[in-house]
Amino acid sequence: MKRALKIASGLGCLTSVVGPLLAIVLYPKAKWLFAFALIGVAVLWLNRRFAKDPTPEALADQIERLLTGNYAGWDVDDFEMQGIRDSQLQDLHRRCMSVGLPEEWPKLSDEQKNQLRDIIVELRELGDARKQGQAVN
Repeated sequence: MKRALKIASGLGCLTSVVGPLLAIVLYPKAKWLFAFALIGVAVLWLNRRFAKDPTPEALADQIERLLTGNYAGWDVDDFEMQGIRDSQLQDLHRRCMSVGLPEEWPKLSDEQKNQLRDIIVELRELGDARKQGQAVN
């Protein structure tokens, strides 16, 4: 079953790349076909543009799951490839990544794990401070 899904996914990716090139060769007069490629690029750009930053609590939870080794699927890649625009969260995310690769965090030394735990505490405090700021306003 996994192999069939992998093949189907690969064929889908291949079709999305080869399809427009094949359209240029087979249907040079049908320029409207290229609108689909532009729509695809626009959707990807809009998705990136309007994506929300994770909350400090959510980022702390992600780090904690990765640190304990209690993650599955794409959790490591999702953490590594986050596009964070908030400068404070971005700094804390970079500090985490400087400790080591997330998939290796469960095997780190106690000192390195403590660095990550300190970052988790900072994130939770930042989240609490932001909640306090919203409650006051």
